[in-house]
Amino acid sequence: MRWVEIALNANPETEDAITDILMSEGCAGTATFSVPDALEDLKICGYLPVDDRLEARLLLIKERAGRLIEFGLSLPDPEVTITWVEDDEWATAWRKYFKPLKLGRIVIKPTWEDYASTPDDLIIEIDPGMAFGTGNHDTTQLCVLALQEYVTPGCSVLDAGCGSGILAMSAAKLGAGKVIAFDNDPIAVSAATANVTKTGLGDKIKVLLGDSPLVCPDKSSLVIANIIPNVIINMASELGDRTAPGGILIVSGIVEDRVDDVRNALESIGMIFVEDRRQTVWCALVFRQPC
Repeated sequence: MRWVEIALNANPETEDAITDILMSEGCAGTATFSVPDALEDLKICGYLPVDDRLEARLLLIKERAGRLIEFGLSLPDPEVTITWVEDDEWATAWRKYFKPLKLGRIVIKPTWEDYASTPDDLIIEIDPGMAFGTGNHDTTQLCVLALQEYVTPGCSVLDAGCGSGILAMSAAKLGAGKVIAFDNDPIAVSAATANVTKTGLGDKIKVLLGDSPLVCPDKSSLVIANIIPNVIINMASELGDRTAPGGILIVSGIVEDRVDDVRNALESIGMIFVEDRRQTVWCALVFRQPC
């Protein structure tokens, strides 16, 4: 079995809360370490199996850790670090969970799997490597299906927090003329760049390292951000700024009880709510920038 190590920075005040989050989301055990030269800082690690539930668990851990501030607890650094634990069976242990997935016209296919396509299929071949995004998570599926309704021929697209590049590649396959994708994780940028090249979309998609939509110099007719609520709320103004007049903004990675928070943040900057899409406990919200 392949495992990933999830590490969060903490302090004595948040140690119990972080440990509880990791355990309740399926970690078989946790370990707490002191951070050198920082008497009050701790690092808490948990371990999750690599299976078809991994992406959902990682999203919930990030979401719950980010919300601790609402309970009067603050983390030294709210980032979640993910490390793949070496295993001699890695080459086969996790790949059995990643099979071709058809979402409307888009088919997300691992590079090592065969798929009998039809003329209408738009194939995206990916090897996610260490980057988040295989298409199996509800939020990714919501976004891929939404793109099929909102991408127009030749439109410009910005993919904020691109992970393995699935959404950027979906937009390009659906007819977008120019796609900018960015992520603040160098591993994601590397994986997305490799996937874009493998899929033959290097002439349409540019992948950048960055932590803000403002890394894109121009406004886009469609902006998509499949991240987590706190990040969407914090960068609401920047997402709106990069959405062209009359353009569409799609945000996801949102659990049901945070929908109002995200909607209020985006409506407060003038975005017009269009629709709410849901799958299990996850939501995607669509907005339009006034003309």
